[in-house]
Amino acid sequence: MTQTRDKRRFAHFEYDPVDDRLGEGPLSAVFRARDVRLERTVALKILRAHVEIDPEANQRFEREARHTSNLVHPCIATIYEYGEFEGERYIAMEYLQGRTLDRIIKDQLLGLDEALRIAVQVTSALSLVHRHGLIHRDLKPANIMVLHDGSVKLLDFGIARARGEATITQQGMLVGTVLYMSPEQVRGEELDARSDVFAIGSVLYHAVSGQLAFPGHSFPEVCMAILDARPRPLSQVRPGVPQALEDFIARCLDADPHKRFPNSEVAHGVLLTLVDALAPRGAHEQAAHLSGHLALAPIRSHASRSGLAADLRKDIASELARTGLSTTLLGDDRVPSNMGADFTLRGELSVDGPRARLLVVLEANPHQDLTRTREVWRDTFEHSDPDEFAVQGALVRTTVRHLRRQLAEQPLRETDDARARDPEAARATALRGHEILHRGMTKHLLASMSLFRRALEQDSRCALAHAGLSEALVRKYLYWDGDESFLVESREEARRALAFDPSCAEAHTSLGFGYHLTGITVDAQREYRLAIQLNHEEWLAHRLLGALLSREGNFKGASPLLQRTIAIRPSYISTYDHLYVVLQRLDRYEEAIEMADRGIAAARRQLARVQDDQDTRLHLAMLLARMGLRDEALAELETAHQIGPKDGYTACMSAQVHAVLGNPDEALAYLTQAQSRGYFIRSELRSSEFEMLRGLPAFQSLAR
Repeated sequence: MTQTRDKRRFAHFEYDPVDDRLGEGPLSAVFRARDVRLERTVALKILRAHVEIDPEANQRFEREARHTSNLVHPCIATIYEYGEFEGERYIAMEYLQGRTLDRIIKDQLLGLDEALRIAVQVTSALSLVHRHGLIHRDLKPANIMVLHDGSVKLLDFGIARARGEATITQQGMLVGTVLYMSPEQVRGEELDARSDVFAIGSVLYHAVSGQLAFPGHSFPEVCMAILDARPRPLSQVRPGVPQALEDFIARCLDADPHKRFPNSEVAHGVLLTLVDALAPRGAHEQAAHLSGHLALAPIRSHASRSGLAADLRKDIASELARTGLSTTLLGDDRVPSNMGADFTLRGELSVDGPRARLLVVLEANPHQDLTRTREVWRDTFEHSDPDEFAVQGALVRTTVRHLRRQLAEQPLRETDDARARDPEAARATALRGHEILHRGMTKHLLASMSLFRRALEQDSRCALAHAGLSEALVRKYLYWDGDESFLVESREEARRALAFDPSCAEAHTSLGFGYHLTGITVDAQREYRLAIQLNHEEWLAHRLLGALLSREGNFKGASPLLQRTIAIRPSYISTYDHLYVVLQRLDRYEEAIEMADRGIAAARRQLARVQDDQDTRLHLAMLLARMGLRDEALAELETAHQIGPKDGYTACMSAQVHAVLGNPDEALAYLTQAQSRGYFIRSELRSSEFEMLRGLPAFQSLAR
């Protein structure tokens, strides 16, 4: 019989002293508690009665509450209240679910993407701290909480100081954690924001390399290493670290404060530039091919500016023509009914001294029925410059950039087709194509494309077939060495699908997939969410959005999406593998093992039905490898290579399995094979499975 303990009532909070204990130190304990007054869960930090041990503990406790409560930032834990109850002081703060960075570093080597994502959020939070004239003074991995949704919270401002605030000492000892201290803090000198910048470098060094920048076996040894301020070059500890990142960390860790970044705000800006430079190619721009016919009405303006208005219209038309779009300059505002224009662009220019403002309106002309013309977008662009040519150029560039995006997202005009239509047969053929497409090999990709085209012969308006071709072309981009022309074709097919059926969820999934692979994650998320809104059973949108959120560190958001994918499509085995990793990162280890077991069983059932389902077999091998079943994993890989001896996807997945098994030579050999067979391996090289390979010259050569 289980004995139930009474919960402790502390002021207006309630908690179990044992089960709700989140952590403790020599000065305080933290509990998960229920605020019965406001009916919310909080983290309740209670200061122990220990004045005789540390007389200044109360002052630090109050300082933590005061400083943190004045800092409103998404990456800083929120303080709800500070008070005293029956002689014990307490702080009630935001209850956070996640793991501290020190625990994460202890368990695994972080991927560079994740380490940088954490660093960007930490420097953003510290930027606000420094703008408020504060110094944290105890920045360390244990004070950085990584939540299950990938966001970061900066904790513990107990020894933070504002300018002019009295120094807190602790019985002649250093205040803070010496492992990450700056040399001037070790020497006990007056500090400024550059001391926190040093700590940023020290924490990031540890997060990226898995090793301390200034290791030592004793307190004096660590202090001497910091005062010497000559950490081992990061690239020697973790080969393959980008030079720009190594330079950033080295500048943070410079022994001379004047050579560091002056504060976190500057460091944050430099870090954002660095992250942008390290982003994969294509992350900001996609091939700018458009199709269709755009009519440009005269831009209205004051008579004195008619020349500028006319030149703007001509330049806009010329820039758009380079994208493949057909353009016509209208003589007046009227669009002739026989012109066949898909869209009409109208504008109005106003000029006030050196400042010019251009209002643009985009209209869609569906089915050539101009009575149904509708406005789909409008925006206003401004530029100020005494040089009229500079104004003209800036307005043209800005307008065309935004207009291209709008046109790329608009469906093509639905066209009439005299061919026979058999919608039911076309849909059945398209569904068969979707099923074969996800078996993984190049031969499956080509077979599925053939089925999609057959479906379009049965019914040229079959949206599901156009969407299937769109997804297949994105996969062709992967299988044919990253040829971006396939992404252009893919978007065209998705737009055709949406022209015939605006509610076609699969078309939005395919658009998102293309954005996803080229690093345009905001647009990818938008398309995936649109697909899910249109069809709650659209399993691939759930799967890909879950993978995207997981890659961004949002494991809490990824988990339900992947769970839903399995519920909708239990035979798609890669989802089990991805969910296994997500559950591991959420500290749900038993569930992760159960999920791997379920995936292995589901894979065996699927392979009993479809023996050449290569995607299933390869992800079965991956799950077996993750569970430590080495011989079984290798046996599945051997079968996979018998089925697809020259398949690039098979080689790439085999590389990942060998990396998980700890076989770097075999992993590199299969990656090389995949590349030689035309598979675009650069899309996979950022995968966490390849972390063990990043320092190897052969891997770096493949990455280039």
